Amino acid sequence: MWRYKILIVNTNMRYLLLFATIFVTFSLILTIGSQFAYAHEKQLLSINEKPYLFVVGSVDEPVYINDKSGVEFFAYVPDPNDPLAEDADGAKPVTGLEKTLKVEVSAGPKNKTLDFEPDEENPSHYTATFFPSAETTYTYTLTGTVDNTPIHISYACIPGAGDDDSSAGNNTKTVLSQGVVREQVAGGFSCPMLRDEVTIP
Repeated sequence: MWRYKILIVNTNMRYLLLFATIFVTFSLILTIGSQFAYAHEKQLLSINEKPYLFVVGSVDEPVYINDKSGVEFFAYVPDPNDPLAEDADGAKPVTGLEKTLKVEVSAGPKNKTLDFEPDEENPSHYTATFFPSAETTYTYTLTGTVDNTPIHISYACIPGAGDDDSSAGNNTKTVLSQGVVREQVAGGFSCPMLRDEVTIP
C-alpha cells in the first residue's frame, strides 16, 4: 500500500518538475526573444500640424558585422488614445513614402543615401538594405518630404538597446525643423556586433 502511495507521489513530482522546466524554458525564450525580435526606436511627431508615429530599427536584429541587414521603417497615423502603439485599433498605415523619402546611413565619417522599398504585405513597412561592415554607431536619417513638409529626422543605434519604453521614454517636445516637432521618443535599437561575441569555439 505504501509502495503505491510513494510511487504515485514520485510520479506526480516528476510531472511537476517537467512542467516547471518547460515553463522556465519557455519564459527564457520569450524574454530573450523580446530583447531582439523587435528592438526599434519610436518617435511621435507632428508634421505640418498632423500626428505621425515613425518607428525605425535594423532589419533582422540582432545584427552582426558583414551580415545582410538594413534600415527598417514603419509609418503610422497614430491612435490618439494610444499614440505610441503600432497595433492600436486606431493606428493607420502611411503609404507611398518610398516616393518622397530616402534614408541616409552614417557610420563614423562615412555615409550613404539609400532608397526605401515598400512592403507589399504590410503597407506601413519600408526597408533599405545594406551590409554593416564596421563595429561602430550607425545613424539612420530620414530625409525628403512628408505632407509636402521637408524632414530630417535621425535615429542612432545604442549598444545593447531594446524596446524598454519605460526607461527610454522622453516626453520633451523638440522642434526639429520648420513644421516638424518631435513630441515623444521611446525604445531603441542595438548596434551591429562582432560575430565573435556569440561564437562558440
